[in-house]
Amino acid sequence: MKQSLGEFIELAIAYIIVFFILREWLIPIMQLTNTGGMNLFLVFIGMSLALSLLRVHPLLSGFVKFSYITWFIVFVYSKSPVLSRETVPFLLSEWKGNMATILSGDFGQVSDAFRTVLFLVLIWMLVYLIHHWVSVRKNIFYFFAMTVFFIATLDTFSDYDGKAAIVKVVVLGLIMTGVLFVKRLWLQMETTSTAIEKWKIVIPMLVSVLLVSSVAFFLPKTGPTWADPVPFIQGVTGQDGNGAGEKSVGYSQDDSQLGGPFQGDNTLIFTASSRDRHYWRIETKDTYTSKGWVVSEGNFGKNVYETDTPILTSLQVGPSENERHIQLDIAIPMPFLIQTYGLISVSAQGSTLFIQDEQTEKMMIEQQVDESKSLSNYSLSYSEPVYSMEQLQLSYPSTLETLDSSFNRFLQLPNQLPQRVRDLASEITQGKASVYDQIKAVESYFRTNGFRYDKKEAAIPAENQDYVDQFLFDTKVGYCDNFSTSMVVLLRSVGIPARWVKGFAPGTAGPMTDGLREYQVTNDNAHSWVEAYIPGAGWMEFEPTIGFSGNVNIDYDVPLDTSDQEEVIQPEQKPEQKKQQKEVTEKVQSPATFSLDAVWTWLKKYTYVWIGIIVLLIITGISLYLKRKTWIPKMHVRSYRKKAADWSNFDSSYQVLLKQLSRIGLRRRDGETLRAFAERVDLALETDEMQKLTVVYEQHVYGKDKEDVDFIKLKESWEYLINRTIS
Repeated sequence: MKQSLGEFIELAIAYIIVFFILREWLIPIMQLTNTGGMNLFLVFIGMSLALSLLRVHPLLSGFVKFSYITWFIVFVYSKSPVLSRETVPFLLSEWKGNMATILSGDFGQVSDAFRTVLFLVLIWMLVYLIHHWVSVRKNIFYFFAMTVFFIATLDTFSDYDGKAAIVKVVVLGLIMTGVLFVKRLWLQMETTSTAIEKWKIVIPMLVSVLLVSSVAFFLPKTGPTWADPVPFIQGVTGQDGNGAGEKSVGYSQDDSQLGGPFQGDNTLIFTASSRDRHYWRIETKDTYTSKGWVVSEGNFGKNVYETDTPILTSLQVGPSENERHIQLDIAIPMPFLIQTYGLISVSAQGSTLFIQDEQTEKMMIEQQVDESKSLSNYSLSYSEPVYSMEQLQLSYPSTLETLDSSFNRFLQLPNQLPQRVRDLASEITQGKASVYDQIKAVESYFRTNGFRYDKKEAAIPAENQDYVDQFLFDTKVGYCDNFSTSMVVLLRSVGIPARWVKGFAPGTAGPMTDGLREYQVTNDNAHSWVEAYIPGAGWMEFEPTIGFSGNVNIDYDVPLDTSDQEEVIQPEQKPEQKKQQKEVTEKVQSPATFSLDAVWTWLKKYTYVWIGIIVLLIITGISLYLKRKTWIPKMHVRSYRKKAADWSNFDSSYQVLLKQLSRIGLRRRDGETLRAFAERVDLALETDEMQKLTVVYEQHVYGKDKEDVDFIKLKESWEYLINRTIS
């Protein structure tokens, strides 16, 4: 049906009001997330509303919006002009990098550009829903109510001041709700009066809303009846200065008392430019006290390294031909060195020394000329280690007995550790034939047994309560310190050397330039994880914390042909150990063995194929949903053409017609007779076919004159009406 000029103007006014309401959604989001480019987002909102108002074909509308999003991302995040040779490689690198991050499950590491795309797509979908509410349902109350609730919540629990925004939204929402109510009322009255008479109702309503709102705004107001909940919450948690309260997240030197909630802090610590994603290692601790971590006593030396000289650690280093470099730009001065796995050397300006503590492997920075013990930037040379799966599977538990006494400090446990912790460790690792399998079993335990990651709800153990015991059996809620400490204690309980590692998680991935991606690391990225010792492979990092994924590189070099291989027998093995070893060898070398890691490796070979299939399925699903008013009735038309023209098929076809009319906004009202409804449908669709069908349907329902029905003509009338609803 063609849209009259008056209806177009009414809809345009409604969309202008919607634009200003959406602006009030956008302002606090921009402020609280410290995001710029608000005008660019407003342009996208206005453009989306304009395309809906003008009823532009969905394909053309989608192309325009997609083009704007592409321009937005290149303009904001690329250092090159939009129309340049670097644009397509930039977009492809962003797509590949973010898809790989998502497929690896590390959703928190997607780039800002990808987050912006998701936000713009969300706005796109929101505008579509609003268009449906305004043009079809003639009701926007739910959107209006959600907006008020959203702004009020932010005003109460954040630094955003939403008082003026709430007033504006309420006024705009009341005007919008009133206009749409009059629109619905006019359709229900089925009046043929002129638009001037309609505005005789609308204008007094507008004047009333503006007048009442103005008076209410300027009148004096009493204080709030309910107290502000924020001070109460702060008082309970100790943030008002009384009690322990929340600790501020970040790298801390003291880990002797773990537990309790953390307050977020997105202060930038350093920026790294690297080809690979890294965990940023600073130090390890070896003594668990039942409340936290301290460093054990002992005679440990210190090693001094100059810039660009090889650095020795207890960790593996990859082959020299794979050496790469990382550039670190330090935003907040730190006296210690940021390390990575596979570290070879450090390059810094000036006469700089790096002093390594052999006990914790923490490296302090000593500048001989400048008294300041910090560097603003330096670069790391590294080669990532690669672990052989075949070697890992041959790490039999019996080999742990051959370790020398230097590993004893990595097996330390407090005497008062509850027995149920040791029992749980034995239960988790029972039946695992290799040390590596035992470690992976403990690492995976937290992901499938009801544990939850939360910085705000982490508990503090009581005076006589063990930190790990409380987390494993009582709360099961915590953050990285809970997960990593618990894994170390469980591993030590079954005789596997393990140590607690502190540093920073990889950070937020940014744009890629010349093959190097920028990672921004903030206080919120302060993290702890686990290093465990595997005989034959050395120290290896593991990540037990829910929501985080490690960086270990494993070569799945398990041989498939075992005909020419000799059985490897460990010295001084008992008969049952030999039997166990044989079972492990057969398990590892059997070509029919099912391995999730092997399956994942195979899937990664075809990453982009799967991405394409998933994207295609998503696009297809969205398209089918958006076009359901067209393809569903067409499907019914084809189906009923093949069916016989009789009473049973006529009844079902009439019900299908009622559902299709409901989809396009012509819903039968409560208490409305079928004839009245048919007249309203014919008026809206400019036909008289619905009344003809309804008369016959009433004959069918009430059993009147069924023998005088021409089903062929009824089928033609039904199909004509269906096509009218589509057009």
